[in-house]
Amino acid sequence: MVVTTPPPPVARTLEEANEIIARQHWEIVALREENAALKERVAALEARVAELVALLAQNSTNSSRPPSTDPPWSKPKRKPPEPPSGRKPGGQPGHEGHAREAVPPERVTGTNDVYPERCECGYEFEDHEGCEDAYVHQVIDLPPVQAQVTNWRVWNQKCPRCGRRTRAELPVGVPEDGKGARLKAAVALLTAKYHVSRLGLVAVLHDLFDVDMSAGAVQKTCERVSAAVAPTVEAIRQEVALAPAAHADETGWRQQRKRSWLWTATTPLAAYFVLAKSRGRDALALLLPVDYAGFLHVDRWRPYEVYDARHRQICHSHLRRDFQGVIDRGGDAKHFGEWLLAESNRLFHIWHAFDRGEITRVEMIRAMRPVQMRWGRALARAADSADRKMRALARDLIRQWPAIWTFVYVDGVEPSNNDAERALRPAVLWRKGSFGTQSDAGSAFVARMLTVIETARRRGVHVLDWLEQACRAANLGIAPPPLLSG
Repeated sequence: MVVTTPPPPVARTLEEANEIIARQHWEIVALREENAALKERVAALEARVAELVALLAQNSTNSSRPPSTDPPWSKPKRKPPEPPSGRKPGGQPGHEGHAREAVPPERVTGTNDVYPERCECGYEFEDHEGCEDAYVHQVIDLPPVQAQVTNWRVWNQKCPRCGRRTRAELPVGVPEDGKGARLKAAVALLTAKYHVSRLGLVAVLHDLFDVDMSAGAVQKTCERVSAAVAPTVEAIRQEVALAPAAHADETGWRQQRKRSWLWTATTPLAAYFVLAKSRGRDALALLLPVDYAGFLHVDRWRPYEVYDARHRQICHSHLRRDFQGVIDRGGDAKHFGEWLLAESNRLFHIWHAFDRGEITRVEMIRAMRPVQMRWGRALARAADSADRKMRALARDLIRQWPAIWTFVYVDGVEPSNNDAERALRPAVLWRKGSFGTQSDAGSAFVARMLTVIETARRRGVHVLDWLEQACRAANLGIAPPPLLSG
């Protein structure tokens, strides 16, 4: 099909010529307006395409996504394998050996002596005189485990005077549910620390300990342990709220398939967890008081801005991912991202030298000054970037400028929030295996057990023994013992 263009109009008079010129003028104006609108539309579509391409390119190195979400084709490239060295596999000459340590004598449950019967020359030994320098070979095994069952025969007796019968009451401390303190502690620990499902735990108890429990009984036991440790969890919350410095972070959770959030606040000797229905300031208030006076390590999530910027430390590990993200977007953002990432490398180089004790804080402050100046220049220019993401990132960092550098001047403050992120990793594994919780009681159990287990780890407490003591205390109606190492 051939498209023909109509011939241009031909004026016969001056009036017709003026009409043609006027009509063509307005047509040109309309075409210019349409062209400008189309240019704007094309620019918007190009920006949208760039956004979608950048979204597809997101991974754990340039966003907050965990490494487990990286598809195989986007895994960070590893260094090419080195050529074979020609050495045999295993430890090389001069390598420090690592042997299994012998169990101390107080833990040895039995000893057997083995004596030589004859010499290599054929002489048969008649006695063991002259034996010396015994080599100890230890064999470690597990004994058959059978649960201890104690019968409490509760009698009733007829009164010879009135004829009524009176049944005895269980002594104080005997659990009415028939589950001993160590059994309860083991059930809670296998669930919370080792992420054994309810049905899996029923099988474990039967196969390993010859204990028969239903899935419902397992759930009830977990709820009782949760109530037993509640006073200790409240004490940890108060301790964290008074700490001079803390790390805070949050991750997604599911309760009855509805979105929830698991928050944590950590210190060197404590970790407090709470499950909330939101990710806003109302949920943050459940984690830390609004008037928290310490220094808080956080990311750039807006609810954390309820705390003064001079008492916050923005995580530089998160910032590095942000910088890598704008680098991967390309275009105008790439230059600024590379500039800021290079300055971040210098920042961490200085910090590690201070952390190793190679320089003093005064020397670190002096070394950081030119880095801060270059950061300021880079952010000022990036604030006018044509890239929307780069522009927003730069302006946000300028707005929160004091919170970028708190670690430089304050003792006990670090440039990253990795401590809270590491504390959340066991919770993330639990979430993946359990798909969340089904009730408020289940969510309370999760938060309380995570608090107890992580705090016990940081304090060097044997958590199973402590949980047993807490369950015994609950049976007696008293507070659990302090969560302190012996």
